[in-house]
Amino acid sequence: MPEPTYRDGDFVPTREVPFSSELDEMIAEIRAGNAPNIGRFCGYCSAPLGEAESCGVCGETTARTPAVDKIDRDLAQIYQAKRKREGLFVHLAAWTGILLATALSILMILFLPGWTKVFAVIFLVLGGYFAGVFFGNVLIQGVAYRAGLKMFAKRWTQWRASGGAAGSPS
Repeated sequence: MPEPTYRDGDFVPTREVPFSSELDEMIAEIRAGNAPNIGRFCGYCSAPLGEAESCGVCGETTARTPAVDKIDRDLAQIYQAKRKREGLFVHLAAWTGILLATALSILMILFLPGWTKVFAVIFLVLGGYFAGVFFGNVLIQGVAYRAGLKMFAKRWTQWRASGGAAGSPS
């Protein structure tokens, strides 16, 4: 199974793992009902082509693989699954931060004397928020993105091996 390629820590799309962030956004808009599933897409990876004759993601030319006018439903589901995998990692990390802040607040309530327990409540609110943001967005975001790309690479390879082709009816 091909692995995603990284250069200086950034993902670089290849023919083996042709993930397109532009296509990812477009699929999200289509699934939300904000855009139609129509356009001009690469015949190999379905990345939006516009007027170009070669794909900037996978390098395929329209002379070798003709462009298609819609995104395959199965491919859209692969992109959606990648987003869900990333979301799972981020949400789990954020909830871990919130639960950690809650546990610390409870300890503060148990051990702080008298009126100083108010600091535990303030910490619960502010600490929970900032811990959730830090754990979910700062700490785990890169790991979540890489896990999503790895899952995308696996599912993309399976889809292509099963005869999946951009623009095929689904």
